[in-house]
Amino acid sequence: MLPSSARLALIVTLGGFLYLFSSPAPQRLPRPVRNLRHGEIENVTIPKEDWCQPDECASGRWEPRRPPFTSLEQFQEAYANRLDFLWKGCSAIPDPELGAKKISTKGSVDEIRLMQVMNWTWTPHFGKLRKWDAEEFMVRLLKSPGGLILIGDSITQQHNHALGYLLNQANLDFDRNSPHLPMYDHKNVRQLLLKPHDPLTRKVLERAGVPESRLERPVVTMLEEHMLIGQRDIRAITERLGASKDYHWYHDFQRVPGWEKYVADAAKPRPEEEGTVTEDSILLMNAGAHWSRHELAMLPPRPTDKQEQARVKETYKQMMKLIIGRISHIDRLSIFYRSTAPGHPVCERSANPYRNGIVAREAEMDITPRLKAQVEGEVKQQRARWDWDLFEVHNELWRKAIDGLMRERAWRRSRTGRARGAKWYYLDLWSLSLQRPDAHSEPGIDCLHWCLPSVLNEWTLHLYHNVFLKSISKEDD
Repeated sequence: MLPSSARLALIVTLGGFLYLFSSPAPQRLPRPVRNLRHGEIENVTIPKEDWCQPDECASGRWEPRRPPFTSLEQFQEAYANRLDFLWKGCSAIPDPELGAKKISTKGSVDEIRLMQVMNWTWTPHFGKLRKWDAEEFMVRLLKSPGGLILIGDSITQQHNHALGYLLNQANLDFDRNSPHLPMYDHKNVRQLLLKPHDPLTRKVLERAGVPESRLERPVVTMLEEHMLIGQRDIRAITERLGASKDYHWYHDFQRVPGWEKYVADAAKPRPEEEGTVTEDSILLMNAGAHWSRHELAMLPPRPTDKQEQARVKETYKQMMKLIIGRISHIDRLSIFYRSTAPGHPVCERSANPYRNGIVAREAEMDITPRLKAQVEGEVKQQRARWDWDLFEVHNELWRKAIDGLMRERAWRRSRTGRARGAKWYYLDLWSLSLQRPDAHSEPGIDCLHWCLPSVLNEWTLHLYHNVFLKSISKEDD
C-alpha cells in the first residue's frame, strides 16, 4: 500500500486532471455576453490596458493552480507564517452514507480538502489583477489617517481573519487594541497597530514618508456590526411597515453603537501630518445575510412569500438610506461596499468550482426550493425565510445607489470644481464567489461561511487591486 503522503498527492493530482479533462478548453468556451449585473462578457478582445478594470476583474473563471499543491507540507511552505498558526485543513465533505453528519475535522481527509479548495486561482477574462504586495498595501494604509476599516457580520470577520494572516505572512507584526485607542475594550472592535520598533515597521514607515505619530493609530480595524443599524432604527422602519410597537426584542445582533462617529474620527486628517498622510481612509462595508424574514420576525405575515420579501426589500432600502445619509458627508473617505456573497444549497455535492459564471448562474437558480428540499415539515418554511435569494437583489440595490452617488459627485465637481464628502465604490465579488460551491466551511452543515483562506484571499486581492486603481486614477483627485 502507498504511504499516506503519496496517496494524498495522487488524490489531489487526479482530482485536478479529472476537472481539466471534464471541462471545455478555455478557447472553446462560448463567448459570453458582457453583463455588469452578472459579471459575464462577450466579444472577447485584447484588453487595452494590462490591469483589469473593476467590472472586468469581477468577470472571469477559476483556473487550476499551476503547479498544484500535492501535500499539506507544500501548501504550508507556500503560506509559511512565523506570526500566526498554519492552515491545517478544511472540514471534509461528509460521507453520503452518514448524511449530514460531520466527520472528523482532523486528519488526512481534511488536509485533502484544503488542497482541493486552495488549488484554484481566479483569472479575469480581461486584463490581470495586480500582484499582491503586503508591504505596498501597508504603505498605502499608513498614508491615510484611518487605514482600512472593515464593518459587517461574521463573514466579514472571516475576511478580516484571512487578511490578518496575509499581513502576518509578510512578517508585518501588530499590537492589538492598545489602551489609548477609542473602544479598545469593546468586544466587537479589533484594532491593529504596527509594532513601532519592529524592523519591518521602520521600513514601511520610511517608504510611506509619514511621521512617527501615524503609528499611534490603527492600520486595520474590524467592527463587527451585523445590521449596520440598531434596535431603535429597525423598530422605526418595521413599524412603518406594520410591525407592532409591543414586539418583544429578543435579537442578539452584534453591534458597535456609534460606529459612524468612529469612522468619521478615524478618517479626520491630523494637522501635524498634513502633506504626508494624504490618502483616503478606506471603509470596506457589508450588510448581508441577516436582512431576512428569519431575522426581521417583527414584520407581520402576508399572504405570499413574494409580498413578505417585498417588505424585507423595503426595510433594506430604508436602512441603506439611513447609512448613506450618516456617512456620505465624511471627507477623505473611500467607501467600498462589498457585495454579499452567495450561499450554495447542498454545497456538499460540489468538489470543484463551476467552470464559469454562466454555468454557475444556471446551476444556482431556484435557491429556496433547493434549500427546502433538504428538510422536512416546518423546517422547510424556516429555510425559506433565510431569504438567500434576496442577496443578489440587495446587492443590486447597492450597485444602483452607488452609481447614483458617484454620478451626483461628478456633477457637483463639474459645477463647482470640487466635491466634498465620501467617495463610494461597489466591490463586485458575486460571480467570483458564486462559482465556488466547493469552498464553504462545513459542507452539509454550513454552506454560507467559507473555508479559510480560499475565496477570502481573492476578496483581499480584489480590494487591493481596486485601491491601486483608484490611487493612479485622476478622475477624482
